[in-house]
Amino acid sequence: MFSRKKLTVMATVALLSTSLLAGCSSSGDSASGGGGGAATSEEVLANKNARNAIAMAIDKQGLCDVILNNGSAPMDRFTPVKLASDNGKDYADLTEGMGFSYNEEAAKEAWAKAKEEVGFDTVELELLTFDHDSGKRTGEFIQAELADLEGLSVKVTNLPFEQKLERETNGDFDLAYSGWGADYPDPLTFLSTMETGYQFAKQVGYDNPEYNKLVKEATQLPTTEAYVKYAEAEKMMLDDGFLAPLFQKGGVFLERDYVSGVVDNSWGADYTYTYADVDKPEKVLNVSTSADIPTLDVSKSTDQESFQTMNSTMEGLTRIDADGKVQPGVAESWETSEDGLTWTFKLRKGSTWSNGTPVTAKDFEYSWKRTLNPETASEYGYIMNDIVGAVDAAKNGVDGVGVKAIDDNTLEVKLTRPVAYFSELMSFQVFFPQNQAFVESCGEKYGTGVEYQIYNGPFILKTWKMEDQFSMDKNPNYWDASKVKLNTINTKVVKDIGADVNLYEDKQIDRVKLNSDFVDKYKDSKEFKTRESASVFMLQVNGGRETAK
Repeated sequence: MFSRKKLTVMATVALLSTSLLAGCSSSGDSASGGGGGAATSEEVLANKNARNAIAMAIDKQGLCDVILNNGSAPMDRFTPVKLASDNGKDYADLTEGMGFSYNEEAAKEAWAKAKEEVGFDTVELELLTFDHDSGKRTGEFIQAELADLEGLSVKVTNLPFEQKLERETNGDFDLAYSGWGADYPDPLTFLSTMETGYQFAKQVGYDNPEYNKLVKEATQLPTTEAYVKYAEAEKMMLDDGFLAPLFQKGGVFLERDYVSGVVDNSWGADYTYTYADVDKPEKVLNVSTSADIPTLDVSKSTDQESFQTMNSTMEGLTRIDADGKVQPGVAESWETSEDGLTWTFKLRKGSTWSNGTPVTAKDFEYSWKRTLNPETASEYGYIMNDIVGAVDAAKNGVDGVGVKAIDDNTLEVKLTRPVAYFSELMSFQVFFPQNQAFVESCGEKYGTGVEYQIYNGPFILKTWKMEDQFSMDKNPNYWDASKVKLNTINTKVVKDIGADVNLYEDKQIDRVKLNSDFVDKYKDSKEFKTRESASVFMLQVNGGRETAK
């Protein structure tokens, strides 16, 4: 339960954080601690009891009800509800009861054990969070919750998205408030991120060979058996405590009644604007976002803002329609071998880049191999692991990777196992094409500005003013341009939700996300809408640095 005491603590943290941190960082009463004075964050977070205490100390229901109030639901598991199903049965049914629920007393007991095992009385941890309004409020809430663990002080650092992402990628943090959205409808899209060397595992220093073994075994099994194995792996990972899930993301927003056709995706980019329309003569949609685009480099992007923009300006072999069904994209058709291990895509001849160059099968072969080339330093190469030679590309090179342009309009892909959702996967942004000549002509600037990217999707990025705004115009050369109704999409970067709502009220934007401060005010409006998401927000707990020394 989110008590009045918690509200008081949170308010105190928000207003007097400097004084509180200074007071908490003093040595305190050693009689109730580990008797070892102050410890480093590396020493403390390497302890399993400390990590589990942090996971149990946060009132997730209170976070959802008081801070978010947007339909988000408390989450103890990593893989979201309603992401993947087997014959109508949700994979999440197998993970019911896993992970750590809010339990203040159990958290204090685990923390006391950690203090004895490590031998410390006090420790200061830094929590990285976003610099937008919701990120700041959530950071203050978590800071207040963790204040119940005696001897622990938490310093909150609010950073612009790109800077936060860079520190996380480098493992330069203690705790990080982060989110992960599904890339495709299968548990592996979450669980693979905690395999050794991949995404979150790399960031928090997680290295569990048994977990890796379970996930690998699951990928070789039929769906029903695979889900059981995945669930076993998920429980093991959650018990280890390097990730502490907080909530499955919901959303509430306002949308003008003249806006239609914006698709809320359950995985991949949050929205698809290809089918959107406004019942106005100028056909301009004005929206906002809380963070700028970190990069438009297909091989190096890892975040929602980059994926969202690429989803509007580029296109892969397939695309997902307004009903969530796979439709032809750059590929007009495809065939699968009887054993499910060879996919052959036939590319349409009418697909071109915004500089007039045809999009060819070679653009896909180059793009995927560039992502897998260790010199690119892509964090998303693991998503291609089902392609022959992808796992060993860092060691053996990319020549043996099972993607080949047979001719300009035929792409052959060889897999190591049948992948039922492979056609859906082909719509995901990391599998988009890249034109080798253009990439190499840009050098290190590729993907960093309007002039350093070319586009093959329904829109073209026309302006991009960092940390301010960007705009997209309809791509007249898009092969399906006749179906695109909007002429322009203007996006303004607004980090304060109050300022964002004011823009909506002033009719400067047509859609706006809401937080808990505005739900009651607008919940009875005909423009009030809700959305579900296969995204989970969590704390990354960087417990692997001490072990790595």
